[in-house]
Amino acid sequence: MDKNHILIVEDDADIRSGIEIYLKNQGYDVSQAGDGIEGLAVIEKEEIDLAIVDIMMPRMDGIEMLRRLRERGNMAYVIILTAYDSFAYAQSALRLGAVDFLLKP
Repeated sequence: MDKNHILIVEDDADIRSGIEIYLKNQGYDVSQAGDGIEGLAVIEKEEIDLAIVDIMMPRMDGIEMLRRLRERGNMAYVIILTAYDSFAYAQSALRLGAVDFLLKP
């Protein structure tokens, strides 16, 4: 049985590493990216089942990454992770097909 592959796209290396450790302990294959540009590059090379994506990142934010992912026809599940509690961000992400919107503590 193949493991599900999860991509973590987050500019904070400590948060990325913490999420990766947890997910690997749960039996998932995990890849990391530091921003949306790196995230899209990973998705071009690897089959991803789920992406956990921060909104505010340098070079390319999570909303733009999600928009470009959908433009390419990639319908992988996406969960948006952010410290922002703006309803507008949540609406944008959900309109683009994000499956959830999680707030960082």
